[in-house]
Amino acid sequence: NAGYRQLIKNTLEFDPEILKRYVNFMNNPDERTAADQFGKGDKYFGICTVMATLPGLPMFGHGQVEGFSEKYGMEFRRAYWDESIDDGLVERHRREIFPLLHRRWMFGDVTNFLLYDFFTGGGVNEDVYAFSNGQGDERALVIFHNKYAQTSGWIRMSAAYVVKGGGDQRQLVQRDLVQGLNLHPAPNTYLVYRDLSHGLEYIQPSQEIAERGLYLELNAYETHVFAEFREIPDDTYHSYRQLCQYLNGRGVPSIHEALRELVLMPVQQPFREIANPGYFHYLLDARLDVETAELPAGLLAEAEQKAANLLDGIQYLTGHNQD
Repeated sequence: NAGYRQLIKNTLEFDPEILKRYVNFMNNPDERTAADQFGKGDKYFGICTVMATLPGLPMFGHGQVEGFSEKYGMEFRRAYWDESIDDGLVERHRREIFPLLHRRWMFGDVTNFLLYDFFTGGGVNEDVYAFSNGQGDERALVIFHNKYAQTSGWIRMSAAYVVKGGGDQRQLVQRDLVQGLNLHPAPNTYLVYRDLSHGLEYIQPSQEIAERGLYLELNAYETHVFAEFREIPDDTYHSYRQLCQYLNGRGVPSIHEALRELVLMPVQQPFREIANPGYFHYLLDARLDVETAELPAGLLAEAEQKAANLLDGIQYLTGHNQD
């Protein structure tokens, strides 16, 4: 990992345009197949994600998507192994890789490409690939942890890259994550973005990204492709601040829907305390019959309190003042 990241750094310091000439592949007719080298799990799909999102040309080997293990030489006229298509592998390509290939217009160039170091408490973790790219106002941030381990740290500053001036003038510059993602942090503004790999949305304070960078906790071979960045100013009720504190870094299918749920929490939470299997079973088990002549102590008081909490929530949201 360190050697491959250093190759990219050296290219950026010499001439970033060279990255556009690379052909990035996981296997070819002279090598073992991708399934044989990388398996069919998270490691494979992490590396495949990097291949699909780096500048240059991503090249898929024959039978790679189908999960074939036979090595095909250039002189082969037909397959010699009787292999069947791995439908589960193909479907995962459809979910995670093919949508990235439809966005190659964001990744193929180097004008906005930046490579980042992943800083942990002990320095730079060379096993984490992190880079951003995009076109126009659109940006994406790709992260892949290429090791069977857990790690956590921050992404904030890019590696150096060369900027050519007039004549033979050359200058090495660095940019931070805010510049790389084309953000404009402001007080009481929140950054909302989607993870294309997992279909979840996240929310973070914009100024925290500017001051400290992006914090990530990564499992073995974990992959993220963050995109669809949008900056949203908080409202007078500080709804986005409350939602950000409530989620505490967790992803949700939709920030918009999560915000609606947060607003409705005064009703939803007490309703869940009533309408749940555990409470229903408790009431059914305590019902009166020939052998049980009395209810358990506190049952009615608890039921009345749960109902009162629900009615209080309804009253709070609707603004009605009658009992």
